[in-house]
Amino acid sequence: MRLFVTLLVGSLSPLSIFAEPYLSPNDPFLRHEIRLLGDKGELTCLQNTWPLDLGGLYGMRTEKTSNLPHHLLDDRISAESESGWSPFSTTIGISDDRVTARGFGPEPRSSFTTNASVSWMNDRFAAKLSLNALYGMQKDWKGRQDEGLALDGSYIAARLGNWSASFGQVERWWGPGWDGSLILSTNARPIPAISIDRRVSEPFENKWLSWVGPWSVHSFIGRMEKERTVPSPYLWGMRGEVAPTFVEGLEVGFFRMIQLGGQDRPEGFSTWADAFLSQDNYGANTGNNDRSQEPGNQLAGIDLRWRLLDAPIAVYGQVVGEDEDKFLPNCLMFQYGVETWRESESASIRFFVEYVDLTSHWWTDRDYSDNSPYNINYGHHIYHDGYRYRGRPIGHWADQDSRIISFGGMHLQNSGVGWGFTARLGDLNEDGTGSSSVSNGFTTRYSSIEVTNSRHYSNYDLSVETLIGWESLDPEGSAKDDGLCASLSITRTF
Repeated sequence: MRLFVTLLVGSLSPLSIFAEPYLSPNDPFLRHEIRLLGDKGELTCLQNTWPLDLGGLYGMRTEKTSNLPHHLLDDRISAESESGWSPFSTTIGISDDRVTARGFGPEPRSSFTTNASVSWMNDRFAAKLSLNALYGMQKDWKGRQDEGLALDGSYIAARLGNWSASFGQVERWWGPGWDGSLILSTNARPIPAISIDRRVSEPFENKWLSWVGPWSVHSFIGRMEKERTVPSPYLWGMRGEVAPTFVEGLEVGFFRMIQLGGQDRPEGFSTWADAFLSQDNYGANTGNNDRSQEPGNQLAGIDLRWRLLDAPIAVYGQVVGEDEDKFLPNCLMFQYGVETWRESESASIRFFVEYVDLTSHWWTDRDYSDNSPYNINYGHHIYHDGYRYRGRPIGHWADQDSRIISFGGMHLQNSGVGWGFTARLGDLNEDGTGSSSVSNGFTTRYSSIEVTNSRHYSNYDLSVETLIGWESLDPEGSAKDDGLCASLSITRTF
C-alpha cells in the first residue's frame, strides 16, 4: 500500500489531462442506459465485463441513433472527456448491519463509510487515488472485523495501443446478471491486482475471422489477504468474450479463475504452468494421487446473454464448474435470468427475474464414491477460506449450497432520477452443513425486499443514493432475525 500511494502521488503532475477512463460496476441505472443503447444497435461494444472502458464504449457507437436522450451516459462521457483535473469527489455513506445481499449497486460496505478521490488522465496514462475509511463493519463468518483505511478504487493505468495495463484495487463484475455473478461480482471488496484488458472490442479485419464479431480479452493477477488459513494466495482471472455475427443479439463469455500459491505453498513457474494446463487436480487427467500436492483451486465456465430477435426481451445465464475432469468443468452451479425493457419519451423501465443454484451438479464421471451436491462450491480442502475475500464470496453473495430467486426492476426518468426495487426469496446453505459466509453450519430461509432511489442535483454537484427495505433470516432451529434495512450515500464534487 505504501508503494502504491508513493507511485500514485508521485505521478500527479500538471499535464494536459482528462478525468477517468473507466465506468465502475456500481450504477445500475447507468448500466440500464448502456443496455438500452446496445439492444437498439446504437452500441456494438460488449457489455458483460465491468469496469467498462469509456474509450471503448465511445469507439463502438454506430451511426444509428434515436431521438431519445440518454442523460446519464451522455453526461458521464462529457464529464470524463473534459481537459483538466477531475473534480475532487467526497462521499459519506451510512448503513445498518444488514449486508447479506449485494447486487449490482452502490450500497455502503459498513455502518459508516467515507471516501475522498481524485483522478487524472492524458492520452496514454491514467491514475486515481481513492481513500476510504470503513467503520462499524459487521464481523464476518469467522469473527473477523474488516475495517479501517483502504485504497479501494485506486489504480494506475497505461494505454498500449488497443490494450490497457493497470495496477490497483478496482471492482469487477463478470457476467450478465443483475443480482449477482457466480464467478466475479462486487460482493467482496476489490482485490489488489495487476491486469491487462482489450479496450475497444472491435472485430477482426480478416475476412476469415470477421464472423467472431466484437471480441475482447481480460486478465488479472491479484494477491489475497493474509488473514486466511493459507495466507496471501494469488488469484488469477482470465476472460474472453465475443458477439458472433451469425446470431444477432448474442454475447458469449468464457472465463477461468485459478487460486494458487500462498505462504508455505509452491509458487514457482512449474506450479503456474501446471495450473494453467489443468494439471493440478487429484486423479482425473493428471495422475496425481496426493491431494496435498495440488497446485491450487480452479473455477471455470461460460455465460451468455441473447436478445430475442427484435423483441424487448433477453435471456441470460451463467454456468460455473467448481472442479475439472478430463479438461471439462465439473460440479456445476447455474444462474438463469430473463429481462425485458421499455422506453418512452420521458422515461425507461426494465424488469428482470433471476434464479441461482449454488449446489453442485455432476457433469462428468468421477472416481469418487460420494457424489453429494453439497459442501463443494466456493470451498477447497487446501484453501479452507475458499473462494472468498475478506469474509465475503468473490462470486455470488448467497454463497455455497444456496438457491435464490430474485425479481427486480428499475424506472429511470430522463431527468436522471432513478427508482429501483429487488425482492429475493430462497434458502441459504440448503443442507445445513459445511462452510457458508451467510449461514455457516445451518440452513436459513431468506427473504428480502428493497427499494432504491438515485438523484443527481447538478446545480449543487451533488448525488444522493438511498435504500430502504426489509430483510428476514429464519435459521433452522434458531430464532428468526428480521428487520428494517436502510442506507444513504451522499457524494459531492468540488
